[in-house]
Amino acid sequence: MAYKALLVGINKYPGAPLNGCINDIVDAAAYITDPAFGIGFNPRAVRMLTDTRATTAAILERLTWLVTGLQPGDRILFWYSGHGAQVATRDQAGEVDGLDEVICPVDFDWSNAHLIRDKQFHTIFASIPAGVIACWVSDSCHSGDLERDASNLGGRASRSYPTPEDMQWRIKAAGMTGLRLLPRELPNIALISGCKSDQTSADASFSGRSNGALSYYLLKELKAHPTMPLNQLIGQVQTALRDHSYAQVPQLEGPAANLARPFLR
Repeated sequence: MAYKALLVGINKYPGAPLNGCINDIVDAAAYITDPAFGIGFNPRAVRMLTDTRATTAAILERLTWLVTGLQPGDRILFWYSGHGAQVATRDQAGEVDGLDEVICPVDFDWSNAHLIRDKQFHTIFASIPAGVIACWVSDSCHSGDLERDASNLGGRASRSYPTPEDMQWRIKAAGMTGLRLLPRELPNIALISGCKSDQTSADASFSGRSNGALSYYLLKELKAHPTMPLNQLIGQVQTALRDHSYAQVPQLEGPAANLARPFLR
C-alpha cells in the first residue's frame, strides 16, 4: 500500500504575513510519521512546500503527484495551512454569477493564474479511486469580508487574505443579487476545514509558539482519540475551540463512509 502526504504551510505572504502555518505542517508531519500513533507514514513519502516554494504551480504539480497511481487501500493526506479567500465568478456574458472559495499560494495576487479554486480541487480529487483513504485539512479562512479582522479574534490574527476594494465590490455584488458559494459535491475525500464560509480561522499562539487554532486542537484531539471516527472527532475539536473562546466552527465534509472512518485509518 502507498502512503503519501502533501503538506503546505505559508507564513511569508507579501503584505499579509502569518506566523503559525509552518509549525502546523511540521506538527502534522511529526504526528503521521510517529510510530507511537500508528498512522504509518514513512518520512520519505511526505512532501512539504513552505513560504516562497509554495507557488500556485508547485502546489498543483505536487497535488498531481499525490493523486497519481493510487490503488484501493492507499492512504493520502493534503494539509494546507495559510490564507484563504472568496472570489466572485462570472458567466459567459461577464456577469457575476456566484462565489468560489480559494486557497492563496504565496504568489496569490487575486488573478486567476495565482489562486486555486474549490472547483479545481474537486476536479483533482475526483480521480481518487474508491477504497483509497483520503483526507484534506484546510486551516484557512473562506471569508472575503474585511469586517472580520483580527479585532474580532481577541487579538489573534485572521487567516483571511486582505481584500482589495474592487474585489470586495464583486463579492458584495454577488451577495446583493442573492448569489452564494457555488455548491460542489465533494469527491472521495474527507475535508476538515477551519471554519464556516462566513468565518475566519485564527493564527494563534500556544505557550509562546505559533499555530493555527484548528491545527493545534485537531492534532491534540487526534493524539487523545486516534481511532475516533471523524464525524465524532470534529465535535471534540469544535468543543475545544469553543471552550478556549474561539468563535470559528470547524466543518467536516465528504462522503458519509469517509466521515465514519478514523483519521487516515
